[in-house]
Amino acid sequence: MKKTILTVDDDASVLIYVAQILKAEGYEVRSFSNAQKALSEMDNWVPDLAILDVDMPDMNGLALLSEMQKDDRLRKVPVIFLTVKTTVADETQGLKAGVIDYIRKEVLMPDRVDILRYRVRNFFVHQENERLRGVLATIVSANHEINNPMMVVLGNADLMQMKGWVTHTPEAQMSIARIIDAGRQIKGVMMRIATLTHFEIKPYLFGVEMLDLNASSENV
Repeated sequence: MKKTILTVDDDASVLIYVAQILKAEGYEVRSFSNAQKALSEMDNWVPDLAILDVDMPDMNGLALLSEMQKDDRLRKVPVIFLTVKTTVADETQGLKAGVIDYIRKEVLMPDRVDILRYRVRNFFVHQENERLRGVLATIVSANHEINNPMMVVLGNADLMQMKGWVTHTPEAQMSIARIIDAGRQIKGVMMRIATLTHFEIKPYLFGVEMLDLNASSENV
């Protein structure tokens, strides 16, 4: 799914140029020349990243950032300031307010535009790596919590089979054999989870994706 980037700047030429740069990178870009209009539009959608000018009439970038931070849906949207305000005090104020990056508009020069391109790209790569680290930590924790009771189930099923406690009917023998087989299959899946080294996603159903355990384990 494409990442959606909101850009807000009262200079139409900047909006057009930045949109061209970002769209060439594969992002969906929604551009606004008015901060209040951008804020209203975000009632219906939440961008993956916002790139804001600071010095704008009516509502400047700092004010827009402040309004976003008051909204539970928007407060976690990462924000970059792209601005001509280049003093140390300006940059400090922006970073203190909570922006993830402060980029001077001189990067829009043809020989420097790659700086903007790579900063946005590197941000999304870092964000994805952090997300995957969180997913992995959750999976490892869940794996540990499931593994302990599963060992009890398997151990008792094996004991029941060895002691002959379920030999009075063929159906009972078949049931305990199925429990043991299913338990071993679950244990095998959990062993693959325990050896995850990277993430690969595969299609599942109705547009939903799932982690490919076979492609993501050291045993592949």
